[in-house]
Amino acid sequence: MSISINLSRKKQNIFSVSRLVKFQLLLKLFESRAIVRYYATKYADQGADLLGKTLEKRAIVDQWVEVENNYLYAVALPLVINVVFKPKFGEPCDVTLVEELKVKFKKVLDVYENRLATNRYLAGDEFTLADLTHMPGMRYIMNETSLSGLVTSRENVNRWWNVISIRPAWKKLMDLAAY
Repeated sequence: MSISINLSRKKQNIFSVSRLVKFQLLLKLFESRAIVRYYATKYADQGADLLGKTLEKRAIVDQWVEVENNYLYAVALPLVINVVFKPKFGEPCDVTLVEELKVKFKKVLDVYENRLATNRYLAGDEFTLADLTHMPGMRYIMNETSLSGLVTSRENVNRWWNVISIRPAWKKLMDLAAY
């Protein structure tokens, strides 16, 4: 069986411009979380178990992937757009919006701080997809904005970020992407 991968930035769904992974098996995936779930399932017997070893663990992983998407990403994305991208394109940053989003982001991080006070990773004692899905957005917050103090001021969130961001695969990806 051969698999061809076509990564494009065409509009593929009604929600946004996204990456598209198209398989000869007539499987089309266009959302990054669906793509990573597909690969985590396909290669579950190789390397780290990113999905959770039991049904209960898998539910916790899925829960934190959804928390990332609906709470952290929902606040982090407009923060990054305003603090990083608008200035790069010569557009003014919406300072009022940024201040409102910082308040929301602090509340989200407080939830993470509480969760990580009793867990090494978001879904328990092992690195999972729950942690992986957070890495791109958190990288922008930590490395591209002046907002890293919101993370470093929270002992457990800071510890978690330091642990996940030194993983060899992540470091290799950052090197390949020249970050």
